[in-house]
Amino acid sequence: MQQFDSTKSFPANWWVLLFICVHLIAWTLVPVLIRYNLPLDAIEGTLWGHQLEWGYDKNPFLNAWLTALAVCLGGSTGWMVYLFSQLSVALCFTAVWLLAKKILTPALALVSVMLLEGIQYYTFHAIDFNDNTLELSLWALTIYFFYQACRTATYRAWMYTGVFAAFGMMAKYYTAALLAAMVLFLFLFKDNRRQLKTPAPYIGLLIGVIIMLPHIIWLFSHAFITITYVFQRAGSAPNWTNHCFFPAQFAWQQGQAFLPALVLLAFLMIGKKPLRSAFSVASFDKAFLLFVGVGPFLLTVLLSLLLGIKLRAGWGMPLLSCWGIILLAWVQPAVTTKKLYRFIAAVFIVMGLLLTGYSVSLIHSSTPSSANFPGQDIAKAITQEWHDRYHTPLQYVAGSRWIGGNIGFYSPDHPAVFIEWDARKAPWINLRDLQKKGAVFVWDMSEGETLPAEVKAQFSLQKTSEMIFYWHRNKQLAPVKVGVAILAPRDGL
Repeated sequence: MQQFDSTKSFPANWWVLLFICVHLIAWTLVPVLIRYNLPLDAIEGTLWGHQLEWGYDKNPFLNAWLTALAVCLGGSTGWMVYLFSQLSVALCFTAVWLLAKKILTPALALVSVMLLEGIQYYTFHAIDFNDNTLELSLWALTIYFFYQACRTATYRAWMYTGVFAAFGMMAKYYTAALLAAMVLFLFLFKDNRRQLKTPAPYIGLLIGVIIMLPHIIWLFSHAFITITYVFQRAGSAPNWTNHCFFPAQFAWQQGQAFLPALVLLAFLMIGKKPLRSAFSVASFDKAFLLFVGVGPFLLTVLLSLLLGIKLRAGWGMPLLSCWGIILLAWVQPAVTTKKLYRFIAAVFIVMGLLLTGYSVSLIHSSTPSSANFPGQDIAKAITQEWHDRYHTPLQYVAGSRWIGGNIGFYSPDHPAVFIEWDARKAPWINLRDLQKKGAVFVWDMSEGETLPAEVKAQFSLQKTSEMIFYWHRNKQLAPVKVGVAILAPRDGL
C-alpha cells in the first residue's frame, strides 16, 4: 500500500470547515424543530439576562449577558439561544484545530477535532446554553493563545490570552483550574520563566483584571453570594470516604465521556499499517499538552482528593477538548487516504445517529423532559388571566427558577422574576415597586412545592388557585399543577 502524504494532498482545511458547519447547523436546527421548551439552564439564563447585572447568585455575568443578547436577537422562539450554544462549540472546534495544526499533521489535526463529535459534552450536553457550554469555547481559545504566547512572546498573543482567560472566569470560576495549570507551566520551565521578565504577560494580566474588576466590585457589594454558592455546591458531609469516592467517580465519568472518541479512533487505526514511519512531536508541545490539556483534570481530582469536595460530571465539559490532540501526539499514527475517509464517514454517520436518537427519544419520551414542558402554555394562561383582571402589563412574577423563569421568558410581557421569593437571589427586584404594580406568585404543586408561610405573611396575596397544564407529547404523564396567587396592583383596582 502506498503511503499517503496528508500534509500535501489531503484537503484537511476543507473537511474541517465542512464538519464545523454541518455540526453547527444540525445541532441548532434539531433542538429548534423538536423541542417545545428551552432547557432549564437556558431558562435560568434568560431570567438573569432580563436584568444586566455584574453577577448573579450562581454565576458571574457572561452567560446571562450572552443569553440576553440571544433573546434580543431571536425573540421568544429560543432559536438564537440554541445557535449561541453551537457557536460556542464551533469556536471550540476552531481553536482546537488551530492548535492541533501547530503540533500534528493537518490530517491528524482534523482527526483530533472530529473525535470530539463522539463526546456527549459537544453534542447532547451542549444543547443547553449555560456556563459549561460557554467554557468550551473560552477554554479552547485561552489554551490556543497561551500556546501562541509561549511560543512567540508577542504582545498580541498575551493580550488575547488575558481576554479569553478573564471571560472564562466570568463564565464560571472553574476556569481557575485551567489558569492554575497555565501558571505551573510558566513557572516550572526555565525557558517559559524568561517571559516573566518581559512586559507582555503583565499586560495580558492587566487586561484580564480590568475585565473582571466590575464583577469583583459587585461581589463585595453582594456578600460574595456567588462564591458562597460555589462552596455550597461542592460541599459534602464530613466523611473520609468522600476523599476517595468523589475524585474516583469524577475520573470515571470523564473516562466514560471520552470512550466513544476512542471507538471512533478505531476506524482510523484498523487495517494494514502504512510503510512510512510516524511523525515526531516536539518536547515543548508534549509538555504543553500535558500541563494545559491534562493539568486541569488532575488538579481537580487532586483538590477533591485532599478536601473531599463533591465533583459533578458536567464540570468536566471543557476538560476534554485537547484530549484528542494528546492521544494522537502520543500514538502518532501514520494513516492513508482510505483510512481518513473511512474515519470521516464514521464521524458523520455517528452525528446522524446521535441527532436521530435525540429526536426520537424526545418525540416518544415516556418520562418528563424539559423539551416537552408546557412552559409556553403556562405563561400564556397566567398572563391572560392577569390582563383580564387588571388590563395592565404583568411586570413581576415570583416563584421558582423553572416555573417563574418560563413565565418570564414566554410571556409577551416578559415580567421580571422574583427568584424563589428571595431578594438575595434577585437583588434587582424593587419590593416597593412590586407591591405597587402587583405580581403573580407561582409554585409547582406537582413537584411538591408550596408557598412558604413567610411569603404569605409578607405579601397580601389573594385568589390562590390551582392551574393544570398537560405535557406536549407526554399525554400519559400526570399534568403539571401550578399554584397561583395574585398580589393585586395598588393602582390597578
